[in-house]
Amino acid sequence: MARTLIALIFVLAFFAGLGFLGWYLVEEKIRDKPEYRLNADNITVSPPPIWVSEQFVEEVLRTSGLNQTGSLLDSTLPHQLAEAFVAHPWVERVEQVEPRYPSGAVVRLIYRTPVALVEIPGRGIFPVDRHGVVLPSEYLTETISDRMSEHLLIQGIQTLPLGSVGMPWGNPLVPLGAQLAEALADIAEPLNLARIVSTTEATPSGTRAVWHVRTTAGTAFHWGTFVRDDPNTETKKRRLRNLREQFRSLDNVPEYFRDLSRE
Repeated sequence: MARTLIALIFVLAFFAGLGFLGWYLVEEKIRDKPEYRLNADNITVSPPPIWVSEQFVEEVLRTSGLNQTGSLLDSTLPHQLAEAFVAHPWVERVEQVEPRYPSGAVVRLIYRTPVALVEIPGRGIFPVDRHGVVLPSEYLTETISDRMSEHLLIQGIQTLPLGSVGMPWGNPLVPLGAQLAEALADIAEPLNLARIVSTTEATPSGTRAVWHVRTTAGTAFHWGTFVRDDPNTETKKRRLRNLREQFRSLDNVPEYFRDLSRE
């Protein structure tokens, strides 16, 4: 009985091996056929925001080379797609790649959102997200006037980006400025705010970075220091709203009241 069982196991293993070998040989022949070639038509992604190119998926496949080498039958396809999409400057992270054999794949993405524009005099204006990641300049090319009115301008940054598009700026002031701009986004238009400016001020131990908020007309308010998730942010925003209500415009506020860091 035992010998019969062992013989049966060997027979099943033999035929399983033949089946695997047969599929491997067949797959090698068919995986490169056009109907199994990876292309933009068989990839579904999370709906991109309006600032992302309509050719977004094609760009990812072309840049990664998957438009030439990608096959729907490749078991490593999910990993390849995840690496390809996360390398795109508009993608913050890949949440999931779900293969749909043999029809394609569904890729769930979190996209980067521009929150501010960093101005470097003589070198240009750079859109950034809340983490200080430099975003594609194409965001500004066609509708720069609209973009300039939609986002606060960050000034006073003294360094150019250290990396390429899609990488962090490399200056710790940039993500702080971007997060301050994001925090002010809901009051920027109603209060006619246009820019935030980074400067330094003397302290007993040296210097520290401080921020100023300026209106379109140039009236400056001393914001003071800012840190990630600053608990004083809402208090200072409320002061700005109250000052606008009291003086009808922030440009009419006397200088004495323009220091928002004063208790």
